[in-house]
Amino acid sequence: MADEARSKKDRWDKWESFAKTLAGICAAVGAIAIPWFINQYTEANRKSQVYVQMMTEREKSDTSIRENMFKALLDGYLQTLKDDVKREDLESFRKRIVFLELLAVNFQEFFNAKPLFEEVYGKLVKHRHEAKDEPSRRAWEELEKKITGISKETASRQATTLNTIGDSVVFTMRKHEVGCVRLYEKVDIETLRKRDGVTYFRNFEDGECLRGGDIQEQGKVGTPTPMSRDRDATPSLVTKGYHRQQSIELRVAEVRETGVSVQVTVYTDFFDGSTYVGSEPGRGFPVDVSYFDLPYMDNIKLAEGNRFALVLKGIYRGSDGDESAEADIEAIRFRNDFMSLRDRPLFEEMLKKLQQSPSTR
Repeated sequence: MADEARSKKDRWDKWESFAKTLAGICAAVGAIAIPWFINQYTEANRKSQVYVQMMTEREKSDTSIRENMFKALLDGYLQTLKDDVKREDLESFRKRIVFLELLAVNFQEFFNAKPLFEEVYGKLVKHRHEAKDEPSRRAWEELEKKITGISKETASRQATTLNTIGDSVVFTMRKHEVGCVRLYEKVDIETLRKRDGVTYFRNFEDGECLRGGDIQEQGKVGTPTPMSRDRDATPSLVTKGYHRQQSIELRVAEVRETGVSVQVTVYTDFFDGSTYVGSEPGRGFPVDVSYFDLPYMDNIKLAEGNRFALVLKGIYRGSDGDESAEADIEAIRFRNDFMSLRDRPLFEEMLKKLQQSPSTR
């Protein structure tokens, strides 16, 4: 018994010695690790504050520069109008176009100069019609081409930017023609099939979005359904839990010299998996698309967090005038959250940096 008690005492002594040694090691490790973790947290917090401060100071400086530049350009443009209001010769319009170009290039995300462009273009057309000789007429016509060229170039740059965060399709339409633009992502265009389960959708299709054969057996299709149930208490497709996509139907009403009038109807398309089930239209509304529209500003908000813009690429007239005139139009779908501060992508990069661990920075 004495030997057994002595053996137990020795084991307890060893455990006590081990515990004291382990406590000492933990204390030493804690004395080193805790300050290190605190230091890492403090350093990460300091870097975050530096990033935020740098971005804030830069934004203040950038805003101040833009404010002063915008004021100078707008004051210069208004002064030109005041000085040349009676003359309105070729030189005065050249000055106005220069100011408008500077406004369009530097403030395209903040300032919609479309009314100014249209006002100047309208006066140029008036002077061209009133020109008394061919050289004068050509001079006014050159200024018309210049101002439309500036607008088209600005719209093209904006469309290129929006295409990096969305999708687009270019198509040609004539007066009274109808076309359907599928505002689907490229991946969905390659996978979504029509009712036959074989035919795939295309970005643009001639004709109406909802045709005679597209009749849904369950629930009404082809009738606007602002409520979850229509008048005869038949559940609409909205309540059935199908996957949704969106299309727009364009009906060309008029093709003018610098613009196109279209009737737009937005459709919600429903899919069961990858197979088309049916569509429900919203209300139609008119849209005028001209060379002076800018997709950053002139766009339409849709459901599902998207927007779309129509960009006029060109108008081509045949021998019989308006009846054979064709318009090249680009339809762009992009995310709704793009329309924010100009430097939003840089803020997103900053947030990504803040989320990274110190070892990966």
